[in-house]
Amino acid sequence: PTEFPTTASPVGTPFNSGVVENGGFESGTTGWYAQYAPAVQISLVSTVSHSGSNSLLVTGRTGGWHGVAQNMLPKMIPGVTYEVSAWVKLANVASDTFILTFKQVDDRGTTYNNAGRIVTAYQDSWTQAKSEFTLDTVGTLTELTLYAEGPASGVDLYLDDVSAVVLGTESPTTSHPTPSPTPPPTTAPPTSPPTTAPTSPPTFTPTPSPTAPPTDPPTTAPTLPPTTSPTTLMPTAPPTAPPTTLPTLPPTLSPTTLMPTGQPASPPITAPTFNPTLSPTTVAPTLLPTEFPTTSPPTPFPNNFEGPFFTSENSSENVIIPQPPLPVQEPRTNCPHLESGLLDWHDPTTWGGSLPVAGSDVTLPNNSRVIVRQPISTQLGLITIPVSSELIFGEDPSEISMDVSGFEVEGAMSAGSDTCRLETPLIITLHGSRPVDIATNSREASFKGISITGRLEMHGKRYYKTWSRLAKSVSPGDNFLFLQDEVNWQPGQEIVLVTSAVKDSRDWHQNEELTVGSVALNPVSGVKAVVYLTSSVQYSHVANSGYQAEVGLLSRMITIQGSADDSEPTDPDPLTCSGSARYGDTGRPCSDKELTGFGGHIMVHSGGQGYVEGVELYRMGQTNVLGRYPMHFHVLGNNCEGCYFRDSSVHRSFYRCISVHGTHNTTVSENVAFDVTGYCYYLEDGVEEDNTISFNLAALIHMLGTPATGNGQSTPLALQSETLTLPADVTASGYYITNMHNTIVGNVASGGWAGFAFPVLYSPLGQHRNDNMRPANRLSLLIDGNTAHSTGWWWSHAGAFYFGGSLYYNANDQLVYNAGRDQSHNRKPCLVDKCAEGNCDGYCQLYDQAWNKITNSKTYLVPSVGIGSWSGRMEVVGYEAHDVALGLEALESGFWIDDMLVVCRTGEPWLMPVDASPHRVKGDGFFWYDTGQEHIVSNSTFRNCGFRDGFDHYDTSPTRGCDGNSVNGCHGGSTVFGFLTHSDQFTPELMQATKDLRYEDCGRRFKLHDYRGDTQPSTVSGRNQNWVDVDGTASGLEEPTLIGSGLADAGLWWKIDDNVVHDPDGPLEFIRQNDGPERGLGHIRVEWDPSLHDTVGTSTCGNGQGYPCEAIGRVRHLGSLFANDPGLPMTAQPEIVGPVGGFGWLLTLDGGSPKKLDIRFVEVDASTPLILAIAYPLQTSFTITANAAYCSESEWYSCQESFTPVNSVSEVRNSDGNTYYFDASTGLLYLRVIQPPQTFTGDLTFSGTPEWHLWDNDSPGKWGNGKALGRFSRAGVTLPIQAYGPWLEIVADCVSSSGVYCSDAAPTTSVDPDDVCSVGYTQVSYDKCCNLSTGDCEFPS
Repeated sequence: PTEFPTTASPVGTPFNSGVVENGGFESGTTGWYAQYAPAVQISLVSTVSHSGSNSLLVTGRTGGWHGVAQNMLPKMIPGVTYEVSAWVKLANVASDTFILTFKQVDDRGTTYNNAGRIVTAYQDSWTQAKSEFTLDTVGTLTELTLYAEGPASGVDLYLDDVSAVVLGTESPTTSHPTPSPTPPPTTAPPTSPPTTAPTSPPTFTPTPSPTAPPTDPPTTAPTLPPTTSPTTLMPTAPPTAPPTTLPTLPPTLSPTTLMPTGQPASPPITAPTFNPTLSPTTVAPTLLPTEFPTTSPPTPFPNNFEGPFFTSENSSENVIIPQPPLPVQEPRTNCPHLESGLLDWHDPTTWGGSLPVAGSDVTLPNNSRVIVRQPISTQLGLITIPVSSELIFGEDPSEISMDVSGFEVEGAMSAGSDTCRLETPLIITLHGSRPVDIATNSREASFKGISITGRLEMHGKRYYKTWSRLAKSVSPGDNFLFLQDEVNWQPGQEIVLVTSAVKDSRDWHQNEELTVGSVALNPVSGVKAVVYLTSSVQYSHVANSGYQAEVGLLSRMITIQGSADDSEPTDPDPLTCSGSARYGDTGRPCSDKELTGFGGHIMVHSGGQGYVEGVELYRMGQTNVLGRYPMHFHVLGNNCEGCYFRDSSVHRSFYRCISVHGTHNTTVSENVAFDVTGYCYYLEDGVEEDNTISFNLAALIHMLGTPATGNGQSTPLALQSETLTLPADVTASGYYITNMHNTIVGNVASGGWAGFAFPVLYSPLGQHRNDNMRPANRLSLLIDGNTAHSTGWWWSHAGAFYFGGSLYYNANDQLVYNAGRDQSHNRKPCLVDKCAEGNCDGYCQLYDQAWNKITNSKTYLVPSVGIGSWSGRMEVVGYEAHDVALGLEALESGFWIDDMLVVCRTGEPWLMPVDASPHRVKGDGFFWYDTGQEHIVSNSTFRNCGFRDGFDHYDTSPTRGCDGNSVNGCHGGSTVFGFLTHSDQFTPELMQATKDLRYEDCGRRFKLHDYRGDTQPSTVSGRNQNWVDVDGTASGLEEPTLIGSGLADAGLWWKIDDNVVHDPDGPLEFIRQNDGPERGLGHIRVEWDPSLHDTVGTSTCGNGQGYPCEAIGRVRHLGSLFANDPGLPMTAQPEIVGPVGGFGWLLTLDGGSPKKLDIRFVEVDASTPLILAIAYPLQTSFTITANAAYCSESEWYSCQESFTPVNSVSEVRNSDGNTYYFDASTGLLYLRVIQPPQTFTGDLTFSGTPEWHLWDNDSPGKWGNGKALGRFSRAGVTLPIQAYGPWLEIVADCVSSSGVYCSDAAPTTSVDPDDVCSVGYTQVSYDKCCNLSTGDCEFPS
């Protein structure tokens, strides 16, 4: 608020009220009346004044709009600027708001104009409200009233020294004569207060008063005041209120005529009263104002004009959302319609003597440039523009319109240029009915379309920004929107207020199409613009610290549209269909409806070029007709570099928005798309690269057919058909990115099956089908600052950012789309183009592996997954998720998440269909999957995740997590971290690590999730769960921690000492890593009976099918502390994960000692010894060898290493992992298992011949490529990655009748194999013995 000095006028200076009668109240109350009397009372006060003797006291106010008023009709001159001022002081509260307002009634209706910004008035001093005001009229002015109003209900105020003085002149000392330019009113001006109050009075402060706008919003466009010269077109006086357009925009030629609303069936907005008379061939003047002031905003400032407001600077917590560049201010130049030598369309001589007649096809003369300067009243057929010719559209303040069946542009078609944007309306309407066989029998591109094989230049007025975000929440009944950005939108233009609901579908959504009444810029600190509406908002739209609803401009100065008569679907959705319940709601779009939409289209092809900006595409696109989209760059390769579609809109589209097809280096930017069938922003075949898709908005995206949904990780396949040309449209989303090698920046997706879809294409589609490339493996160029919300309704794995789904041809040459997890089509980013090497399926070496990267992403209001990925190494850096079921899920070896914030519930009510409830939606932070993963999560925060009731082990706050309420609650199984533990077949290796985590007000933190239920037997994956908590911030111990399963069936496997902390939520065990010098985690797979192991997944140890998975052996820690521990069960699925660095693991099998044992898939750090002990008959001898994969012996590398026997366990422990010790007294075979390279067993690192050694993370790889050992490292955290192929083979020289086990049993002797401690020491941990008397301790050595 603008504050002014509170000092009184200088002594001796007479107060001059200008054209205000009795502004100092020295003549009593003459000229003033109470607004809304008799409740409101005014009285003269002589004890309080700003100057002079008196002031006016206003009491009895019961609304913010109640105050005192004066009729100004005969006193103020249109076009003249006044300085309007008043001094105010409050009588009964310390401070409140105040403002001066003019009510104006003329030919446009009733408008309310602020004569100043809101100021804060005080009880202990006088405050001045002052600003400039220009009376701008349309037609006959019949009422002009000045109001003083603003404070909340019940606040009394003193008013003094009210004035309105002509700016820059001496104020008159006598009453001003009635100005001659304004005709006298037909009825006498009001001399008393109105007998009835306006139905929607203005409000200012949070009071129960109405918030709706004036009941008579403007119905016509603002117009310019009379000018002195028809060639100047400048207003005679500058606007006193802030202009509703940006000062940085370039000069234009437009008077104040409004953009059409895109509904040509409705009456057009009235043209401006000033219309320069120009002959058709006269060159229009070029020196016109940059922007024309629209009407000042209506007086009713919103009653919640107080913050907090959210700006682009504080609209996110930890991600940076980029902003589009500001338009460059330049004068208009190179205007095609102002050039000489143009032939006039309406001149019969252009056509050889007679104008084209209705229905006729028209071909422009060769070597001609024909201009259209006024509407064409007849509907024409096909317009052909020869290669040597150009069709140019000019400017007409009253609108240029043209109705045709299509255009064939072989030459050029122009409306403005990139340096001369059209400033008056142009409407092109395309006509044509849908042929019944159109899906299988395509028509020429000009059929109800604009076919461009030449050049298309369409440049409509620049509106900036094309979309913004709310600065404050909007409630039902509000008639104003606070925005985060300045906008130059105009009265009468259509906008879309995007939903803040969770579901967004044709059958149920809360997007709203609204009309701009007026715009005021920078009305208060923190708000860049307030948009007044001609009608009230119906739904709540949210702006909070995490997310804010978008507001997009639909109208443009140029409109290209399908005809209202033949474009709309003939099979509209009755909105009565239902299906399986989603969160309690059974509603869904009807899958067999909305299939006949047939709008217009624009296609740039066959070497054409297209440059389109500032254009509204309405009722465009032809459902299921391949290639017939609102805007289509078709197979242009690199020949349309620099082509663009920008700052435009697409709404009510029947098939897509913008397709970039077989085209590179184009720009699609700052567009608004709304109410679209099929994928919207669309990279068609998967070959499209180096394009820029930036700062676009997509909202309310409709799927074709039945939305993909399913159980588990799979969905039914969708097949191509006449009613589903692209089967992927069952998951239609805002963005369809088939190739990640593009720039995707600053976009927003609302609604759709997903927000941003990144399907896996193993080969390109369509006419690029035989191109030698794999789109799925192309690396990301730049994916930054994108947002998705109100999506993911139809399937629990449908991520707002969805890296999944595969599209391919089947054996019948039919396109197939698998929306779920397809493990036969995985994304494998690689630095080497394997297709270029001749084999797209070639193996990508570890040192060539690449990572796709997405940064500064945001998701919210997603009842499924914020970011979901089935495959593809990725780095997610900078990510926020608010009000989601699950922050992120990923199934990939090598996935880094850094700087993540997941707020499972923000406290906002979830807006859902009446039968749906958020308590059916999870509130999970992150899920660890069950096998083949390496995930590192760093520098991340979880807030209000996890179910509250019954889970207070870490946080007892009554607001922790979320509960089961139906407003913003969550499912009872919600947890911050979940572990997938239903499987005996697929089990974890060393897969997950975290660093620098924070929990804020969370409920349940951990859960081992077995979808079979809690009463089922524990699984191998459940017992093997593990986690490297690098700094203890995940466990809460705040020191390095190893986390393992807390299931009772795991025995003492993870409970390695009394310092282990048990977490009952998971359940989990927290092992303090610093309590031992070599503590770590290790993983191996031991195989001794191939026929047994081959039953896994078919008859034993299944993936949740209920197959038996009985224990056939055990593994436990060595030492007396664990002598009575049954240990970790060994099953037909022989994976072992556990703590290493201790005295060792003892493996026993129920069938006896294994005749042959293979050890594979080793993951262990060189600093943490993994000692394995196996019992054998006493006289057994062994042959132990390590074998490399894909290896040929050479002078540089060896392929096999034979282990040598040594004399003690200590020697084995301190060896390089190529020795063994057999204790003949106990029958125990000891060996150290190390992680080997994949393709060699010896190199020249330490000798002149290939030699085995202890490899670590610094050891070089073969031929100097990469590193010898697989690993995934990020943020100072390293996870080992097992090598496929190499194995360690133990062959026992024992008698075996079965071929699997030694016939003789291992002996039972008096020597205790668990005696791992020195004399006088007692084992206290798996790696520690202590003298209980002295406190001295020892560790394995």
